Amino acid sequence: MSIFTIFKNNFYRILSKKAIISVVLIFIPVMIASAVYFTGKMETKANIAVVSRNKILNVTNNKEVNIKYLDQKPKMSELLLNKYDAVIYYKDSDSFEVITIKNEKLKKDIEKFIKNPSQGFKNSVKEQKRGVGTNILGFLIMIILLQAVILMVLYPEDRDFRTFKRILIAPISEKKYLFAQGIFNFVIIYVPVFLSIVITKEIFKVNIGFDYKTLAILLSIIVLFGTAFALFMTSIIDDIDNSSMLAQFIAMLTSIISGSFYSFSDNNKILDSIVNALPQKNYLTLVQGIENGKNIFDYPMQLSYILFITIILFTAGSMITKRNLKSGKY
Repeated sequence: MSIFTIFKNNFYRILSKKAIISVVLIFIPVMIASAVYFTGKMETKANIAVVSRNKILNVTNNKEVNIKYLDQKPKMSELLLNKYDAVIYYKDSDSFEVITIKNEKLKKDIEKFIKNPSQGFKNSVKEQKRGVGTNILGFLIMIILLQAVILMVLYPEDRDFRTFKRILIAPISEKKYLFAQGIFNFVIIYVPVFLSIVITKEIFKVNIGFDYKTLAILLSIIVLFGTAFALFMTSIIDDIDNSSMLAQFIAMLTSIISGSFYSFSDNNKILDSIVNALPQKNYLTLVQGIENGKNIFDYPMQLSYILFITIILFTAGSMITKRNLKSGKY
């Protein structure tokens, strides 16, 4: 049995899974197309929530700022998901606190404006705006990781139904089998995502931040990482449901705190160290630099780190599978 045969069999098997096909080929491409369209069209305003019962700021909504008055503090998740850039919380009529996860500059700008409204509000959010391409690929990071986890279902199915062991009776090693699974996952994720972006750009004439060649390379890096991540997670946990739930949780959490939706700073050295160690964070640094005119090889550390983690995840998954196979677990 060859790698091509496994790929072909996986293709026919995945076609029988209507729920997965509808997600991969319909819902996710629609989400991507919508994200590309609205990201290319959106304007950057400072969205500020004001929590106060009777305090009204001396500013009207305009192209620089959008003020929303609330009765209670918004959840931290709303800041993480970029619904609000900052929250102004009035403890009483004079005492207030500015809450933001972006950076100290935005916080100080808001404090200056509140103390001296006549100077007007300087929108530092616009100054720190990420490029359209970085926002698009940032949004796609979590989507791609979740897709990779969903589509890796065929591998644990083969283990559970003992198909895996029968396949290895044929002249193919477990490494080649896993390599075939990886290629299948890569292709079935990459092609719909890439085509969704290209078609949206051509139809609606929106800016995607990169030329097609650069987009193809950057997209392949994160899809490759997502595939290795999914393979590793399904290798260390045998139960399909448990591995899928844990992998999806890790994918969502790490993608959010790495700044996939918006780059933020908590001014916490420990948290910053953890965030900087995430492959998604290094990927976003790479993507933003390239969109700003740099070459991909101007970021050797970020590129090498992402590829290194990808190789480690694939190798670890392969070694775990080989060990379990020898022990008779599969």
